[in-house]
Amino acid sequence: MENSEVSSTATRTWHDFLDRMRQPSATDFVRSIKKFIVSLSNTIPDPEKDSASIQEFYGNMDTAFRVHPLWAGRTEEELDSASEGLEKYIMTKLYTRVFATHQDDVKIDNEFNKKSSLVQQFIQPEHLDIQPTYRNETSWLQAQKELQNINNYKAPRDKLSCILSFCKVISNSLLDTSVSAGGDPPGADDFFPVLIYVTIKANPPQFHSNLMYIQRYRNKLKLVGEAAYVFTNMLSAESFILNIDAKALSMDEAQFVENMKSAEILISGLDMQSQSGQRQNVSESKLKEVPSVSDLENKGASVLVSEESVIEKFKNFPYLYSKAEDLTIGDVEGLLNGYKQLVFKYVYLAKGLGAPVTLIGGGTTDSLEGKGSMEFDGDDVAGQVRGETVNASEIDADVHDDVRVQGDDNDGAGASTIEGTVVEEEASRI
Repeated sequence: MENSEVSSTATRTWHDFLDRMRQPSATDFVRSIKKFIVSLSNTIPDPEKDSASIQEFYGNMDTAFRVHPLWAGRTEEELDSASEGLEKYIMTKLYTRVFATHQDDVKIDNEFNKKSSLVQQFIQPEHLDIQPTYRNETSWLQAQKELQNINNYKAPRDKLSCILSFCKVISNSLLDTSVSAGGDPPGADDFFPVLIYVTIKANPPQFHSNLMYIQRYRNKLKLVGEAAYVFTNMLSAESFILNIDAKALSMDEAQFVENMKSAEILISGLDMQSQSGQRQNVSESKLKEVPSVSDLENKGASVLVSEESVIEKFKNFPYLYSKAEDLTIGDVEGLLNGYKQLVFKYVYLAKGLGAPVTLIGGGTTDSLEGKGSMEFDGDDVAGQVRGETVNASEIDADVHDDVRVQGDDNDGAGASTIEGTVVEEEASRI
């Protein structure tokens, strides 16, 4: 399946789930999902227990979907859409709670990154016995980009899609070069060495954590067939790279040791150069003080006062000199739109300068960040996203950007702790 088809299917699946969950008859589902997220968020992270709890919830909800009027009598494809939508929503909400939160995962991430960084300095295709016929650096660069996209997504399915696309590019490259050379179709023995080589070159951040995230939280019923085969190959490739040595690379032991030492020296030198550049940038930035909003306002006022035609600057603001009794009902819409534009421009300017924005009645706009306004038929189910209280029923407002679409760039931030008391109060309103 091409990337565009995968993206289109994922988008339809997601929006189908959202549409059904907005129905009044889905209130019980919304409440159940919300309560599950609350209960898991209020426990100490434990990958094995979390995985078991989430997989059990998937199973229970799959059963509930099949007998519910919203899905009763529906096709397997529609039921599959419900399962995929459920997984996407739950795991996006719990992302920061479960991704790379275990010390062992973080340790292996660092080991993998370090080992790959060293080996990629000297490894060549012949070290993995990759036949010259199958070498295609252009396609391999494309494959690297697919794998490096993995941290742009939160849903297990979307991360797995990055791996599938990565392997598909490699597989197609091997097939194309084989056909061009008039040779036999490539087999698993041809595919796996290239998979290892390109993975080392890609060296994606938090690679182990991503693999464990998929393994633990991808619906077990979906991790089958081609997806399971490809994922197993990635686990094997990771293990190979972590334990790579002279024998694995068909290299003399002394040469391997020398290459690793040279790579360490090279990387250390690059790190020192990078740190030196960063210090220089920090020093230069300190010389360029950013003016505050007040400074800019005062400067602008001074400039206006010194100009001869001050009144000309305000001609585009027709209500500036009006009194309350001068206004009509027809003026309300224009005033409201103007007010909104003014607020947006002022807030954006302040944020760009790193200055707080004072609100009428006190406080700052910091407390308003991250809030959305989507609802399921007006029913509010409170949750916590990035530390701010929002409506858990605002599913598409919270995670619509996480759909697996080529070129999409999410910030990787997901849901944080959910206030159980607030959720219960909101649930009582449904």
